[in-house]
Amino acid sequence: MNGMGTKWLAGTVLGLPLSVALCTLAILWLPGGWDSGVIGALLACLPLWAVIISVSVLFRSSAHAWGVLAAANAVSFGVLWLPRLMVA
Repeated sequence: MNGMGTKWLAGTVLGLPLSVALCTLAILWLPGGWDSGVIGALLACLPLWAVIISVSVLFRSSAHAWGVLAAANAVSFGVLWLPRLMVA
């Protein structure tokens, strides 16, 4: 299966956690942190997910879409967990 449907599925399935992770990273780097950024991040999460879904159909193959989005998720969540791992 190398069609647009599987690319779109990759963007849908892997795009939501990626969108959440990227919005969470943005909150952590804002000056006010969670107190001032959580509402903005929640509002930005859905449009970012839609952008990721839209961009996912531009990959050359569905395997490439799944691979790149999975790697982006791994990096994003790894960066989120890095401070916890450094404290322990």
